[in-house]
Amino acid sequence: DLTKVNAPPVFRWLAQVGNIAPHEMLRTFNCGVGMIVVVAPKDAAAVSEAFAKAGEKVTAIGSVVTAEGDARVVYDGALDLKL
Repeated sequence: DLTKVNAPPVFRWLAQVGNIAPHEMLRTFNCGVGMIVVVAPKDAAAVSEAFAKAGEKVTAIGSVVTAEGDARVVYDGALDLKL
């Protein structure tokens, strides 16, 4: 869910100055996502709580689902790359 990704200004600047399409920004850069942890849905709350207690910002950004067709990554929403 790209609406949950808060891209830092440097990625917004890079997209604008380099005229880089959002799809290419996502393919090439992390756009501020940082580390992704994949856990079973039943463990998500406990893992989120552990990271939060350690001082990390936790944001659920998606889920793992069975692929349809050739697509391996499917994005919902749009990445905000406006300055």
